Amino acid sequence: MTKTDRRIIRTKNEIKQAFFSLLSEKNFEAITVRNITERANINRGTFYLHYVDKYNLLEQYENEIFEKFNAILDETTILVIDINQFKQERLPVMTQILHVFYEEADSLKLILGPNGDPFYYEKMRQFFVRYFNAYLGNLTDKSKWKFPIELTLAYNSNAILGVITYWLQHDIQQSPEEVATMLIETILKGTLEASGMRSIIEKESELGR
Repeated sequence: MTKTDRRIIRTKNEIKQAFFSLLSEKNFEAITVRNITERANINRGTFYLHYVDKYNLLEQYENEIFEKFNAILDETTILVIDINQFKQERLPVMTQILHVFYEEADSLKLILGPNGDPFYYEKMRQFFVRYFNAYLGNLTDKSKWKFPIELTLAYNSNAILGVITYWLQHDIQQSPEEVATMLIETILKGTLEASGMRSIIEKESELGR
């Protein structure tokens, strides 16, 4: 890597750091290029060498995240698997995805938060729809599913992203491995079974007889 390349990377990182610092203080729409350049201690010309505007800055960062996600999926062999293999096959993939969230937690927490990009949540949700459609859709003939697969995908993608958003907003109290295990177990067994609540309810029901 040349000295010029390192300088460009450093400058772009400084711009992004300034941007996310501002995003922690106020809504994205209220942030101006002038705010960013002043916080990064650079001139406007330097900013425009790298970004068209603040929307382009946000878009470039968001695309970088999806490039990481897509690289994980692209490296995964899509197999026709039975349900007993699902956890073994998918847990490592989910763990890798959560490690991206973990590594980018400070930034993604802001983008997915109240000051961030309201459209990015839907883009993330669609990513998880693709994640499940690629694998669950191979298990059986979709016409044989009890419920429309679109509803199943919507349920799973919203549930997973809801958990991840909560995890980010509450300063990552669990490891990516722990959250990935919880998500895969819940997908396979349902909330009551995976959480252990089913056995508790059944015991309480027996005691109440």
